[in-house]
Amino acid sequence: MAARTAYHAHGPRTGAKPNAPFLRLELLESRELPAILIQLDFSYDNGFFASHADAREVLDRVASELGNSLTANLGAITPSDADTWTATFYNPAGAGELRIPNLAVGANALKVFVGARPVPGAEAGLGGPGGYWFAGSPTWANSLLTRGHSGYAPWGGSLSFDSSVNWHFGQTTSGLTGAKADFYTAATHEMAHLLGIGTAPQWTAAVRGSTFMGANSMAAFGGPVPLHADGAHWADGTTVGGQVTALDPILPRGTRVAFSTLDAAALRDLGWNTATSAAPTPTPTPTTPAPVAEPTRPPVTRVPLEGIQPVAFTGNTNGTVSLFTVSGSVLTDTGRRLTPFAGYRGAIRVASGDFNGDGTTDYAFTTGAGPQAVVQLLNGHDGSILVNQTVVFHGFTGGLFLATGDIDRDGIDDLVISADAGAGPHIQTFRVVGGALQLQSSFFAFDNPAFRGGARVAAGDINRDGFADVVVTTGGQAEGRVAVYSGADLRNNVATRLTPDFIPFAGLWSALNAAVGDMDGDGFAELAISPDRGVPAHVKVWSGVTLSNNPSVQASALPLTASFYGLPPSDPSGSRLGLKNTNGDGRAELFVASANPRNASSRVFTFEQAIAGGVGAPDVFPFGTQFTYDGIYVG
Repeated sequence: MAARTAYHAHGPRTGAKPNAPFLRLELLESRELPAILIQLDFSYDNGFFASHADAREVLDRVASELGNSLTANLGAITPSDADTWTATFYNPAGAGELRIPNLAVGANALKVFVGARPVPGAEAGLGGPGGYWFAGSPTWANSLLTRGHSGYAPWGGSLSFDSSVNWHFGQTTSGLTGAKADFYTAATHEMAHLLGIGTAPQWTAAVRGSTFMGANSMAAFGGPVPLHADGAHWADGTTVGGQVTALDPILPRGTRVAFSTLDAAALRDLGWNTATSAAPTPTPTPTTPAPVAEPTRPPVTRVPLEGIQPVAFTGNTNGTVSLFTVSGSVLTDTGRRLTPFAGYRGAIRVASGDFNGDGTTDYAFTTGAGPQAVVQLLNGHDGSILVNQTVVFHGFTGGLFLATGDIDRDGIDDLVISADAGAGPHIQTFRVVGGALQLQSSFFAFDNPAFRGGARVAAGDINRDGFADVVVTTGGQAEGRVAVYSGADLRNNVATRLTPDFIPFAGLWSALNAAVGDMDGDGFAELAISPDRGVPAHVKVWSGVTLSNNPSVQASALPLTASFYGLPPSDPSGSRLGLKNTNGDGRAELFVASANPRNASSRVFTFEQAIAGGVGAPDVFPFGTQFTYDGIYVG
């Protein structure tokens, strides 16, 4: 079992300078390797993180920031009957060593078990990589030892924090006084030990006496770097460019210490290729497919969706997705749970549609900001995989948004994907063919590839021509804007506006969420828009007939079908929307889900309730708790 290292919390050091609350990381060169997904597992925690949601949020942030700063190509650890292993690690919430036989670890992922307990002495945190026993072939042994990577490649490990410390759990330094230890700083420090600083064989190999002589570290420091007596930390008080290092053995209370260039250089010496967050994410260049007049897949006779069709809610902090049915405006939990990304505890976004034409609702999932953006499709009939995890926008880690609709009118729903903040408003549509995604169209919305606020998408047949149209909204950093693109043209990779772009909430600089669906059963899909965070959940609905009959008029100048607050106007957290026909009556219900991570409520509106100002729809908590990771997404 690998040794652990400890973080010592002391009073303020004289002259210590507070650091900005963000990681300072080295500039990323052009690369093909993926980022590392640090999967936090709280199953051995004794309740500390369950009762301190803000601590968990900070730790999730640290895992995301550090994992996103690393690149490597780590093989999955997949045991079999002949090749077995047992993961060993220190109990994060108690004493002794824990063992998990045949733990499965995904490719480019680390499994980290987290907990808290009273820790004697000055240590406020303990962290380090795990160990293992194994039996099997030499190939299996080598895959465990190296994971196919030339640098340090642990399977993960454990982190433990002192539950008796007076912690500051803030995302910023507001409220961080000399009486408190900064949890963000401690978590960053201990996670770095788990990643190998002070613990990896590559670290030990570069230690010469009382100095560390890794080439990258010496270049950052200007020579051999002095070490603390334990050999696992920089010498107390070591700075680089005037900045205190995160791997100092004594980190003062009342101060936030960010990752320094020296800390990042040490990770490179261990074989991690670290990146810096200073430069903006480059806009992905769309791959333009050749126009096609007809679908390239065989014709399918679509089975109409009949009976009760579940709707998916995501946001649960355990990484599962909950399926509900609807009667009127009442949600009923089916008891079914899907887990699209095993071990992942971050934001999950969802869209639903029939991707194989069998008449059952299937589900598409993606992640929020943090890991390399991937998409996975699951069969709604039995939960099996329709399309395995597929990377979209290589190298982009800002998160994606999804929508579904039959863009090419062939009887099978297609998938619409947009890049979130950090990239241009890049939109791609895909057909689902033979268990894979086949690019259908690719364009930049708003005719502005330089815009970095991200984009969000919805899809549905607004003009009743049989082709699902695509609605794109801005994700922030601008006055909220909406563009609507013709599905009949997108099937041939031509982005043509169906209506003029418009601003639904004048003067509002906020991300917007959209939903498209036929609420009144006339065959024309309605368009619903609501802000996401910063203002209350004001929902505006336009009739598809009105939009189609006025193709040259901005929607903001047209009469509304409905306008109401979908959630209490006292909550300035906005909402996420969905429009789905869940009971086979040909009319879509409007789902309004809270974007507030501390108020996980949702409401469902029939057409009659919406046009009546939203009255009569009960407020429900689909997860049985008020807390979610990032609010609720519905699809």
